[in-house]
Amino acid sequence: MVARGTDEAGQLVELGKEPESFDSWYAREHPRLIATLLLSTGDVELAADGVDEAFTRALEKWDQVSMMESPTGWAFRVALNHARRTARRRTIERRLFIKRAKDIPVPAPAGEVWQVVSSLPPRQREVVVLRHIGDLREAEIAEVLGISRSTVSSTLSDAHERLGSLLDDEPPNGERHHV
Repeated sequence: MVARGTDEAGQLVELGKEPESFDSWYAREHPRLIATLLLSTGDVELAADGVDEAFTRALEKWDQVSMMESPTGWAFRVALNHARRTARRRTIERRLFIKRAKDIPVPAPAGEVWQVVSSLPPRQREVVVLRHIGDLREAEIAEVLGISRSTVSSTLSDAHERLGSLLDDEPPNGERHHV
C-alpha cells in the first residue's frame, strides 16, 4: 500500500515514491498529450501551445509534480485550461477586430477522426478524447475537467452512443465511415 499526503498546493502526492525523471516522463507523455489536445480542440496551434505551457510548468515544479498521483492528469488539466483560455481570448479578439482566424487543417489520421469527433458537444468531445486518446481513467478525467466521476461515466456513455449512431449512418455515396 502506498502512503499518500498533500503538497503545499493541496495536490495529492504519494509519499516515499521514487520520482521519475522529467526527461523520461516527457518523452513518454508528450506525444499522447499533443494528440489528446489536438483531438479535443481541433486546432494544431492551440494544442501545441497548451502542451508546451503544461510541460514548462511541470519542469519548473517537477519536484512537486513528479510526486503527484497522476502527473499526466495534472499536465492534461494545465494544457486544457491553457487551451480554453487561449480559445476564449481568440473569440473575443474575433468579435472585437472582426477578423477571422485561418483554419489550420488537422493532419491525418487525427483529421479523419476529428471529422466524426468534432460533431460531439464540447464536454462529450473532451471526455472521449481524454479517455481514448489521453488514456485517462474516469477518475482522472473527472479531476482534469473538474466534474464528478459519475458525470464522466454518463457523458462517456452518451458520447459512445452518439458516435455509434454517426458511424452506423451510411453516407449518400454508399461508403462507410472508417475511424
